[in-house]
Amino acid sequence: MGKPFSFIHCADLHLGEPLSGLRDGSGGPWAEALREAGNKAFENVVNIAIDRKVNALLIAGDVYNSENHSLAAQIAFARELYRAALAHIEIFIVHGNHDPLESGWNAEIPMVPSVHVFSADDVEGVPIHVKNETVAMVYGMSYKTNHVTENLVRRFHKKDDKLFSIGMLHTEVGVSESPYAPCTIEDLRVAGMDYWALGHIHTRQIISTEPYIVYPGNIQGLDKSETGPRGCYLVNVGEYGTVEMEFIETDMMRWVDWSIDISSFAQVEDLWQYLNKKRSLLRGKVGHSMIVRLIFTGRSPIAHGITSPEGMEYILATLNDKEKFHHNFCYFAEIKDRTEPFIDFEKRKNLPDEIGTYLKTYESVENLSEGQKIKKIKEMIEKEPELLKYNEIRHRLSDEMLLRAFKKAKLSGVERLWEADQ
Repeated sequence: MGKPFSFIHCADLHLGEPLSGLRDGSGGPWAEALREAGNKAFENVVNIAIDRKVNALLIAGDVYNSENHSLAAQIAFARELYRAALAHIEIFIVHGNHDPLESGWNAEIPMVPSVHVFSADDVEGVPIHVKNETVAMVYGMSYKTNHVTENLVRRFHKKDDKLFSIGMLHTEVGVSESPYAPCTIEDLRVAGMDYWALGHIHTRQIISTEPYIVYPGNIQGLDKSETGPRGCYLVNVGEYGTVEMEFIETDMMRWVDWSIDISSFAQVEDLWQYLNKKRSLLRGKVGHSMIVRLIFTGRSPIAHGITSPEGMEYILATLNDKEKFHHNFCYFAEIKDRTEPFIDFEKRKNLPDEIGTYLKTYESVENLSEGQKIKKIKEMIEKEPELLKYNEIRHRLSDEMLLRAFKKAKLSGVERLWEADQ
């Protein structure tokens, strides 16, 4: 039996790392918000720690990207740790593949005494105190270099069964060939920890509750692949070692995919009215500033116009122009074209001309099983004289890339034959 205590578990801050995938012209009124999103997200983490009166703040790796740990980012980080220290919060940090201690970490700003950065030489055990009483032990180990192929978990051993034990590590669980301290779930269980505070995977997940094996994800989404809420876990440990967890959002900019079926729009003006109405609803639903990727699907006569390079640029510029004066804004970063061509391929293939012949040939491959289809496409590539010039590139093409290209070839082939016949 011990004293209850609480801690915040966060990871993958990537402070100073610019948000990627933003279009040219992103220097509008939201430029500062985009630039400061990571720093503000960590400020939110510390605000939560102070407001909830936690005893410890655990940061499980990748505070920075080694190439982007600017002095400004370091100052911002140190300032927030100082705020946490003033609130009597103990701080524990392990370094990961993006901020290894020897090859990428050159901090110029000194840390406050309540910060413990774990060594890269071996596992250390450091206590958490509540009113001068030790309530838990935190075991951790940092990366020395960007790549660590050793299973570092095997170095972790619980030393006191009476104390709640927390393991901190930047690791990729379940990938044996990973260069990021690979381990298995069983390895983590054998070590005897009560809670594993992990980092490296940017999507939050609770792998196990016996013991707790937790990835909190990153505190701010960095690109369009990292949609949805980002944040940290607040962990309350009871006097008998019971664990209660609460995920709390910290992101300042929310990456959102907005899928729109254009099938019901016969005129571009109809689409505009829909976009203007629905984006207000989207803004209210999310309650965050957003970086939005529009995904057009379906089939409509307006598809060609709105998915041409000029059409997409016009739509993005016009939508963003109307967002300039919103506190919670939608920044429209990209349009993804997943529309279907406005053509009846079934009827068109039966006409006795080159396009009909092309579509019948295409269909003969399309109807094959996936394995046979890939084999057939590769055989076609091997016979194509133009592609023989690019032998090195051809061998880099994955099966998925080949299938995507094949799918696009249905319409692009018809369009080229049509243009050649005009």
